[in-house]
Amino acid sequence: MDSVVLASPDFYDINYAINPLTNKASVVDKKKAMEQFDKLKSHFIKHKIPVHILDATKADPQGKFPDLVFVSNSALILRGWPTKVAILARYANPERRGEEARCGAYLRHILGYKVISLPEEEGLYYEGQGDSRWSHNGKDLWLCYGAGRTTRAGIQAVKDAILKEAIEANWIPPTIHSLQLVEKKTYHLDLCFLPLPNDRILLHESSFSAASRKEIRNHFGKDKTLHVPLKYLYACNSVWLDEKHLLIPRLPDCRSWMYNGTKMKVEEINVDQFHLAGGSASCMVLALWKTL
Repeated sequence: MDSVVLASPDFYDINYAINPLTNKASVVDKKKAMEQFDKLKSHFIKHKIPVHILDATKADPQGKFPDLVFVSNSALILRGWPTKVAILARYANPERRGEEARCGAYLRHILGYKVISLPEEEGLYYEGQGDSRWSHNGKDLWLCYGAGRTTRAGIQAVKDAILKEAIEANWIPPTIHSLQLVEKKTYHLDLCFLPLPNDRILLHESSFSAASRKEIRNHFGKDKTLHVPLKYLYACNSVWLDEKHLLIPRLPDCRSWMYNGTKMKVEEINVDQFHLAGGSASCMVLALWKTL
């Protein structure tokens, strides 16, 4: 990745429960959440990855969007593209609608992106990089539907938008794969599927339909496909910092397992305050890619 966008957690809280991992009775330690956010930022700085901060106090001064910190869900950044293009989310849950506009304004006015909004149609939902994963080389884009967030209509709208941009730019679009999620606990793709820069793939196999599991194995190869047990629920929500380093959420007994399985150097980040809302490390990171 070229750089990242992080959204400050100034108003992060548990105000509602819109996924199976959230307990509305949970109480966020605001001081600890900010410390964990700052530590996350420091890992990118350590690896000389520029960090852009979407300041919640400016983007959302009334504090309407406690989940704004999970900025990955708000947009898809096109990778391997000749220009800077972002496709905005269209959230399935009304509680989060409006976050994508804040992220879009930041991408457009501060970072200079062309920002594309999807049609406002009932049943057409798409939740950004939370339901999208690029392959290690950027030639394949994996999208998912079926867990109550992104829908088939949303995936089709994203495909249409990418094809339109490719035609206008005279560019070759990525190969787009559609996967079906069947496990409600892993309600976003970034909770159960992670292509690595060494061409390996981490996934919770039980999250996917039989047809989707077969497609994944056929593409990556059985020897490169690493099944992650659900006891390491947030392991697939890791972030690869470069070709050799993987930033993983701190989970009991997970570090050595991840090191042995991924064949990458592992760094840990404690983001347990954000687990309270059903999000983790990758959910908090919107990766930006160099234009060609």
